[in-house]
Amino acid sequence: MNWHWRAEGAPPTPQGAIGIGAASRRLLDAVERLQSHARETLALTANDDSLIVAGAAEALPWCEGVVYLAPRAEATTLWLPTHERPDLPLDLLARAIARRHGPAPLAMLRAPRRLLPLQRALPASDALLARIRAHWRD
Repeated sequence: MNWHWRAEGAPPTPQGAIGIGAASRRLLDAVERLQSHARETLALTANDDSLIVAGAAEALPWCEGVVYLAPRAEATTLWLPTHERPDLPLDLLARAIARRHGPAPLAMLRAPRRLLPLQRALPASDALLARIRAHWRD
């Protein structure tokens, strides 16, 4: 399959945000600074160098380097940056990715090129924030 990324003509409302590298640490700081009632509406998943925050647009924190994500109507299991999308039918792309990686929701980024699972997102509790911090200190 040969395809490219193009600008999103009608950016969707964000339903998530991802920080990679230093931006992941800034995003975690921003989540920790939220009032507890706002933080309780969010879900988080992280790995060694990235953090994804999922939730309603008005609850998502902002910080430098973060990319906002949203699924598209034609491919609800594929979360893409709100400002760009692949230039091929997303339903076909989502099916091809699901055949290879399973049907779980995935975040897909152009740069850095990433495909990250979203199904492990957990409520943004104090315990989860501490666990992510401890993992990143290792």
